[in-house]
Amino acid sequence: MTVQQDVQTSSDKISSVSLLDEIMAQTRMTPADDGYDIAKKGVAAFIENLLGSEHADNQVNKALVDQMLVELDNKISLQMDEILHDTAIQEMESSWRGVKMLVDRTDFRENNKIELLHVTKEELLDDFEFAPETSQSGLYKHVYSAGYGQFGGEPVAAIVANYQFTPSTPDMKLLQYAGAVGAMAHAPFISGVAPEFFGIDSFEQLPNIKDLKATFESPRYTKWRQLRESDDARYIALTAPRFLLRTPYDPTENPIKTFNYRENVSESHESYLWGNTAFALASRLTDSFAKYRWCPNIIGPQSGGAVEDLPVHLFESMGELQAKIPTEVLVTDRKEFELAEEGFIALTMRKGSDNAAFFSANSIQQPKVFPNTKEGREAEMNFKLGTQLPYMMIINRLAHYVKVLQREQIGSWKERQDLERELNAWIKQFVADQENPPADVRSRRPLR
Repeated sequence: MTVQQDVQTSSDKISSVSLLDEIMAQTRMTPADDGYDIAKKGVAAFIENLLGSEHADNQVNKALVDQMLVELDNKISLQMDEILHDTAIQEMESSWRGVKMLVDRTDFRENNKIELLHVTKEELLDDFEFAPETSQSGLYKHVYSAGYGQFGGEPVAAIVANYQFTPSTPDMKLLQYAGAVGAMAHAPFISGVAPEFFGIDSFEQLPNIKDLKATFESPRYTKWRQLRESDDARYIALTAPRFLLRTPYDPTENPIKTFNYRENVSESHESYLWGNTAFALASRLTDSFAKYRWCPNIIGPQSGGAVEDLPVHLFESMGELQAKIPTEVLVTDRKEFELAEEGFIALTMRKGSDNAAFFSANSIQQPKVFPNTKEGREAEMNFKLGTQLPYMMIINRLAHYVKVLQREQIGSWKERQDLERELNAWIKQFVADQENPPADVRSRRPLR
């Protein structure tokens, strides 16, 4: 190397260092910041690549810089895929986006309230296990003692749990405890189930199950069958399958501001961000309450059960534009009926659209069979109605109000007849006394 070349190389290094300092100054990062050294090394490598020997004969222009930026975006995208598709990160993002979806679809001007309680499934079970009795558990104190059991407190209408239950013994114990708290507080416990509950690895395999009833008759589901036959089971509701919370990041369809990120979800169904359907059902409860002050209007596409404006991912495959539906699987009418009979609430996708609906909302309680007599058939019908969430929400709300009203009368000089008369006068305002009341009247006055 000649002296002139050595001087030129030294000059290039000095200018490179000077340029590096100028670029780092523009980032508004200081040497004391975390990640400053890593960022500086990355920028230095970028400058070195730009001024390297492979580009010595080329003029540094915008096209060359753009090409390097594209390569950089691709490398960062691969790293972001690894982060976002990690199980722990997905669970966290799914939780917060599920809560955001519920909050965005709740009208808080209509006396709706949402309280968040951060507790894992394992922590909640430990809380119940270490409590001497259910009424001394932490969840009981949050749901019952601080609200329904407190003078001036506000009762909780429903408990929405972002869990995925399996038929394992710990999960069955937790459901039993949660159902007991729900029965005491007259607040149903609503959550979701994992595909393992049905003996499959993914909900995509749900249509392959020939006979759901036969599946749950196996010895593996002994605890599940016992739970379904309990009285508290009517306060437990489990939803399936999951629904899409957001479309994959894309520079055109779902861009981010920092760089051109194209999320790759083609490798696995689990790469999509799926959410707990319990949030979707909860949004139907808050919507019904906002409109009618009651929560029975939660099933049917035109009767309050529709979950609209769900994200739909459009992608090209085999030269054709295809769509990833916002539910994990298309649930047929027959499969929805089978799921309802086994105590699950299915979210059914409307084919070729961006909305889905709940067609039934049964609790997990197993309906009982009564003698084939007039009284037996009436008792069987009444029992079956008690297993359905829309009717339970009406009964629960009445129970909340009756306790509050009667608490106010303690110590007053009133006879039994006076209290009965006041209760009858109060409850008449919720009775539709018309012969064929319209749907709006029935929604506001659900009693007959």
